[in-house]
Amino acid sequence: MNCIGPFFRHSANNPVPAMNLSSESPVRFQLVQTPEPRYTPRDRPRGAPETQQRWMALVILIAFGWRMIGLIARKLGQVEKETIELAAGPVEETVGVLVAPVQNGMLYYLLIRPWIQFFGTDLFALRYFSVLTSAIAIALMWQVARRMVPAVGSTLLRNLPLLSTLFLAFNPLQLWYSQEGGRYGLVVTLALFSSWAWLQAMWYSGYWRWLGYLLVTSIAIYTQTLTALILPVHLVWFILANPLNRQRWQGYGLTLVAFALPILPLTAWGRNMLAGVFGGFEQQGGSALQDVAADVPVTPLAEMARTLLLDNAQGLLEPLSYLWLIPIFFLGLTGLLVGYTEFGGRIANVGMLATWLVLPVLLLYAISRFAPAMVQPAAQFGERAARFEGIIWIAPAFTMFVALGTQVMRRAYGRVGNWLAVGMIVFVIVFWGYSWWEHGQRPINVQSGAAEFTPDSLRDYWEL
Repeated sequence: MNCIGPFFRHSANNPVPAMNLSSESPVRFQLVQTPEPRYTPRDRPRGAPETQQRWMALVILIAFGWRMIGLIARKLGQVEKETIELAAGPVEETVGVLVAPVQNGMLYYLLIRPWIQFFGTDLFALRYFSVLTSAIAIALMWQVARRMVPAVGSTLLRNLPLLSTLFLAFNPLQLWYSQEGGRYGLVVTLALFSSWAWLQAMWYSGYWRWLGYLLVTSIAIYTQTLTALILPVHLVWFILANPLNRQRWQGYGLTLVAFALPILPLTAWGRNMLAGVFGGFEQQGGSALQDVAADVPVTPLAEMARTLLLDNAQGLLEPLSYLWLIPIFFLGLTGLLVGYTEFGGRIANVGMLATWLVLPVLLLYAISRFAPAMVQPAAQFGERAARFEGIIWIAPAFTMFVALGTQVMRRAYGRVGNWLAVGMIVFVIVFWGYSWWEHGQRPINVQSGAAEFTPDSLRDYWEL
């Protein structure tokens, strides 16, 4: 029995255009109005057409090659030294650090430990791990995007999943962390894997799929604690997925209850952090955060949002002029405000993307109200501390909005719109490529003094 009823209703006085159920979306409330014929007829088997698969393979190849350029051009950074120190040390010490309740997602060092033992601790081997995980993230991005945004053709210009994936492949912030021997390239991959697992479980159901979602998301949380903010994002998705959520509430509800087991140890970590913030610093002598944490101000929400928007729109480079960002923000706002037209007027679909982009920022701000040091240790720690890397995984939603705005503009202006869309795509890719290359010429974090910290001082930071 179809869970959404008839695809369209006829009316003699007020006919309604036919609306096709998106074969790419696992959330069946999504109705996509397609003025242009869909590339894949409904009677064909599920799965991506061969043309789309070839395009996607090309995008992954380009992304991988782009990330290999200048991979060892920069010197070893402080975070990379910390990675080697913790991952290559005695296994008892690494496990002890992992299970300590005060640690902020230390599972990454156990995951990369076999890699370092086999390939060594040289700079290329360390960063190549991040390159591979970032390439996997590009493939996962396509799998997630083709279930959340419509595709009306196989070409890049008419295929929002492919275009969104291409934008993520060239996003300068993602490029930067894909070439760093740290956890954040893996964090994006795990967050996308978690979202894909949730979408698969919602579409196909089955306890094994919900168990897979539980496992992947738990690994993501223990790799970076703030990845736990993806759970409320998926909860809002579930609420929006009406009426499909009426059929999946048992599996999803049991999964949410099961999350209590892997998340329970983090509550001890949170209590320890809050105890330190509200008067326990005198017991943590020698900590790198001790002298400054008491004076850490709460980051205003507007400043937090501004930082995250600039990071996703231009990377870590300060722009020569904000005028260069106007086309990118124009496309993003167009996708946010008018993108519902690509879903046949279904605002809930855009609401899913908006939740992915906005809700983690609001939750991060709420956390900072109670524990500023937990979110942003201090400006003195360098640019890394001001970048809110814990929610770097909101970038896929940002790129999908940019792609959605490109598609809206293409449709709005007919043939001229095709050329405008091509121009916008070229501009975004060229600008992002320049931003990444220009920032890559600078020593990592030297601008704000973070290079002065040693691995021992960074260890003190994580132990908070």
